[in-house]
Amino acid sequence: MAGTTVYRYVGPTTAIAVTSTSSTAVTITPVGNDQINYCGFLNTNAFPVAITITPASAPAAVLPAAGSSSVSIVLGVAMPSPLIVAVPPGGAGQGFSVTTIAGSGNSGTIYVSPMADQS
Repeated sequence: MAGTTVYRYVGPTTAIAVTSTSSTAVTITPVGNDQINYCGFLNTNAFPVAITITPASAPAAVLPAAGSSSVSIVLGVAMPSPLIVAVPPGGAGQGFSVTTIAGSGNSGTIYVSPMADQS
């Protein structure tokens, strides 16, 4: 039998503006005394978005170009459901930091939802 992971939301969904310059670092914080283990990232735009995730004060996000690399994760276009990724561990009640960037001439919004294992 295959295992199933059940997530529960541990904080509000945050909308982050995305433009062709890196956003200011946004802190995603759980509500109460929960620890964020995972986070859902949803890009409903018609263009890819790069996100950088760090425990505190994320550096500028960089959209990788051909022949280069970046520490950012790239979200696909018009996502029907969020990409769920493990995020840097913080203690109970602590969050993490995110920055975003899109390609030249693009602007929009992504949605970030903090999650934890259902216990």
